[in-house]
Parts: sequence; structure tokens; C-alpha cells
Amino acid sequence: MSTGTLALDGATLTPEAVALIARREAKVELALEARQRNDAARRAVANLLARGDALYGATTGVGALRAYRVPKKDRERYALSLLRSHACGAGPPLAQDLVRAAMATRANQIGAGGAGVAAELLDALVGALNAGLAPFTRELGSLGTGDLTGLADIALALLGEGQVWRGQELIDAATAFSEAGLAPGRLGPRDGLAFISSNAVTIGQAALLVVDARRLLNAWLSVAALSFEAAAADPVVVDARIHSASHRPGQAAIAQRMRELLSGLAERSRSVGPLGVQDPYPFRALPQVDGAVYDALAALAETVGHELNFAGENALIIAGEDIALPNGNPHAAPLSNAIDNLRTALAQSAALIAARVSTMLDTSLTGLPPFLARRPGPESGALVLEYTAHSAAAEVRSLVTPVAAQTVSVSRGVESHASLAPIAARRAAETLQALRVVVATELVVAVRALRLAGHEPVGAGTRPLFDAAAARLSPDLSDRPLHPDVEAARVLIDGWDPDDAPPT
Repeated sequence: MSTGTLALDGATLTPEAVALIARREAKVELALEARQRNDAARRAVANLLARGDALYGATTGVGALRAYRVPKKDRERYALSLLRSHACGAGPPLAQDLVRAAMATRANQIGAGGAGVAAELLDALVGALNAGLAPFTRELGSLGTGDLTGLADIALALLGEGQVWRGQELIDAATAFSEAGLAPGRLGPRDGLAFISSNAVTIGQAALLVVDARRLLNAWLSVAALSFEAAAADPVVVDARIHSASHRPGQAAIAQRMRELLSGLAERSRSVGPLGVQDPYPFRALPQVDGAVYDALAALAETVGHELNFAGENALIIAGEDIALPNGNPHAAPLSNAIDNLRTALAQSAALIAARVSTMLDTSLTGLPPFLARRPGPESGALVLEYTAHSAAAEVRSLVTPVAAQTVSVSRGVESHASLAPIAARRAAETLQALRVVVATELVVAVRALRLAGHEPVGAGTRPLFDAAAARLSPDLSDRPLHPDVEAARVLIDGWDPDDAPPT
């Protein structure tokens, strides 16, 4: 996908497009149909108010204060007051790519037609994205029933209040808009609530999680294939006859990918020690364990794709009927559950990868020198890499306590349940960071094992990775600090894309 201008049409935004906008500053434009949907909803809001209907967040207060009636003359002032009162994020600053992901998500959601905000506010949102401005907000504050604090900060910045990032510079929002030649937004009578009635911050982060997890899964399968050759594991375990796509689609997909990576390797790459007729689980159960990640990731991608293009505001404006429907759509239970499911699957894979490291260091299983040392005993070789791998895997497991099983009650019991999806998303991002270390450690061990065995990998997908890793990892097999190798491997894994690798 190129980084040209991306259309936000309220219907087809993908996680990959969100990543381009968030991280590569791809330009965006609001599609005509998206603008027309928002304009129709805005007219419906005007008609509702003109006939004297009650409208949550416009003629009434919100939450436990919903019985309050907003005087007609104070409605726009109340919308601004609502944003200011909800701008209460805390903790570390939210990373700029997450803010940009939230902005793109919210602009596209508004284009789905359920909010009906002022055109000037929507234009300011799109304009800020294209000008490279990211409003300053903080991580903590949302319970997964609407990212109220973060979206309030973003909305205020669009009005010229607060601060924005411009590159690495944090400046006054009004100044940034002026210097960028942008007109600040304005609020309609319901726009305070309409803008923040969304989980756009969490959904945007979840979109980036989908992209990052897919990339990491692809990378760790390449490393696993290299380990198959390093340990002389039997590729029969990925034979298509073992794996049924109709019963276990993820398992079958992982097995197929491993067959592609190991193409050219028909059997064990060399004779080894007393392995018997089958390999240990770290190799034999790879399709089953990593297949669960594949399935969980597919489920999360489907959920995120829906949320990116969903008119989920409360109340939902129905254009053409000029009605507003109260609902619980800002509750992010589906998203929280999908993220939790992925985190649990990742923990299983992290443990399997660490176990594969242990296997490759075990001379009774590989026939290679103990701990891949040149002179076992006088030298320790890669002994401590097993500790590093299992430490990082334990870190992953510590981060997967289900968030969806928890809840809170706020606003005097009016909101007596919460999804806590933002916390699940943050823990998932931390999980991927720790998992990259596990994968990097396996890569260091696999390359060392191949070098000790004097084996040149032959798999279609293993040779490119081996060449790239060998160019970065020291060939010195004597006892020395190994942390530079692990870090070099982690950086390689973080950017690894088999499509970018040179042909074999």
C-alpha cells in the first residue's frame, strides 16, 4: 500500500491504512459520501432540537447528571464545558502514533454518519492530521466505555486549546493551527458529547496491534523455520495431510507457511542424537500453538475492522428519520475480549519459542555441543540465552491476566459496567515488546547452532533470514557478552519482512 492520499469514507478503513496514517503520515481526505452522511446527521440533530425533543448531551447533562436540563441559550457553551471537564487524562503522554491513529479512526467513524458534528470540527480534525499535528493527551483515563479523556483533549486542541506535538516540539494548539494555515474547529450544540462518544483511541491502538502482531508472527515463523534446520527437526510435522483447514484454519495456515519457508528441505537436515521417531513439542506442536495466534489475530482484525467503520455514538443519530437512539455501543466489550484472546494465545507461543531455545541447547536432542559451546565446561557458550528467553517469556505471561474479567462501576451506578479495553490494548503492546526479545533470542541461538554444525540452510525462507542475521551477529563463538547479539537480532526481527528479502 502506498503512502498517497487515503480516503476516509466511513466504510472501508483498514488497520493497515491506520498504520500508514499514524506512522508514515500518509495524507487523508474525507470522501464525499462520508461528508454527506455527517451533514445529514447534523441536519437531523438540528431538526430534533428545533421541535423540542430531548437529546442526551445537548439538552441534558450526561451520566448521573442526565436529569439536568441545559437551557437553549447555553447549549454550545455546555458542549465546550463538557469537553473541558472531561479533559482529565493522567499518566505518561500518549505516543504520537497512537494519537494519530485515534484521529484517523474518529474522522472515519464520524463519516459513518451517526454523530452529526459541525463541518468545521471535522475539517479541523482532517486538517490537523495532514499538517502533522498530534494533540497532547495522556494514557490513563478511559474505562472502555468511551475514550472520554483522550478524545476530549483532541477535541479541545482542534478548537485551539491545549497543546499539540509538531514533530518533537510541543507547542500551543492555537499557534500550531495558525502557523499551519488551518482554521480551528467550532462546536455545534451536541458536539462535545458527539465527538467523545467513541473508543477511537483504543480502536486506533488495536488497529496498530493487528499490524504489529501480524508482522511479528510472520517474523517468528521465519525464525522457527531456521531453528528446524539448526536442530535438524523433522519437517514432516507440517505435512498437509496432518492439518485440516476445515477444522483448524489457523493450524492449517501456519503449517502451510512453514512448508513454504522450509521448501527444499525434504527431511532432517543431518543425522542427530537419540531423537527417536518424533521431535519434542517445541517443533512438533508449532502449527497447533501458533495456529491459535493466527485464529485470535484474525478475530481481532475482524473486530477492529468493524469498529473502525462503525457509527457507534450514544445517542445514535438516524438521518432521514430525525431521531436519536440511546444505546450501549460505546461499551467496548467485543474489543476487550478479542484483545484478551490474542494476548493469551501469544503467551502460549512465547512459552513454546523459549522451549525451542532450550531444545537447541540440549545436546541429547540435537547432537550439537552442550549449550552450543566450542569447549563445553571451560566455556559456557550460549547457556545464559536460555535464561534470557524464559525471562522474556515469563514477562509475556505476566501481562496476559484477562482484563475482560474485570469491571468497575462509576457515575453513581449509571455506568455500572466497563470493558477496560484500553488497559487490554496497552498490555498487548507490552506483550509484543517482550515477545520480540524471545524471538530475537531464538534467532541468536539458531544462527549459532548452524555455525557450530557447519550447516548452510537450504529452505526457501530460511536462507534469506540466515544471511541477514549472519551479517549482524558476530561470528565469534567464544565466551563473550551476548546482549549485543540479542539486541541486533531484536532490531532485525522488528523490521523483518520476507517480501523485502533478496531472492534466494
